[in-house]
Amino acid sequence: MTEAEVRGLIRQAILEVMGPAPRRALVVFSGGLLGFEDCIGELRMLAAQGVQLDYLQTPSAERILDQDLIASVGMREVSKRMVEEHDMLIAPTLTANIAAKVAHGIADCRASNLFSEFIMSNRLVVASRTAICPDGAAKQSWFPHMPPGYADMLRGNLAALASFGVRLTESRFIARTALAAWDRRDRERSAPFVAALGTSVAGFAAAFAEPAPAGGRGDAPARPAAAPTSSAVSCTRSLISQQVVQQLPAGVELRISRQAKVTAAARDAASARSIRISREV
Repeated sequence: MTEAEVRGLIRQAILEVMGPAPRRALVVFSGGLLGFEDCIGELRMLAAQGVQLDYLQTPSAERILDQDLIASVGMREVSKRMVEEHDMLIAPTLTANIAAKVAHGIADCRASNLFSEFIMSNRLVVASRTAICPDGAAKQSWFPHMPPGYADMLRGNLAALASFGVRLTESRFIARTALAAWDRRDRERSAPFVAALGTSVAGFAAAFAEPAPAGGRGDAPARPAAAPTSSAVSCTRSLISQQVVQQLPAGVELRISRQAKVTAAARDAASARSIRISREV
């Protein structure tokens, strides 16, 4: 094995550890109707970002929520190995009932049991407070005369969830909250390596890249060889996600349109796999 091959193996191994991990979320629908339509667009946004979304529903969700709208997201319905295969739980239609159970450690149904499993195993949990928060416009529009004591009880349950590490947000902000949680997890995961190496993922990829071969004459710079046609891949998508990049061979050039948007996770994945992203002129 040559020195270049050894360098390549070391580089690939470190980049696999430092690079962003795959993102897979379990979406748990309960019967919270407030904010439901907003959350569907957010889930579609996560799917477009390359997040693998699986879902399940409580009996009340199956009765109350629009099943065709849920199916339109393109998620996979699951029933087994729900905790082991997912690194995040998303509750886009959390109800006051489930929130109260989880806040007081009660796990007597599938939804509350899943919440407890994720919380106790210190996994990421993102939940909508839209159908619960007494201070939100949606809740106040339905219950404008809620007694102060009852409102305080709802606030207390939400505060308990937040103290457990649950990231609470509005249904219309589910996507950004979930992506921010994953980004923070990835930064924390790679922090020891960044500190040890003194550089970021992109910086390490550039610093540890295989040196270009020297030219034939010592005093003349080597002319870069033209890249073969097979090393460039064109993509017409308007949004370049992490999933798009992960499907490409390492070391290729990804050509995108001038208007295309590239997610931060996609750029990290490209750096980790030596994929150059260029825009069409």
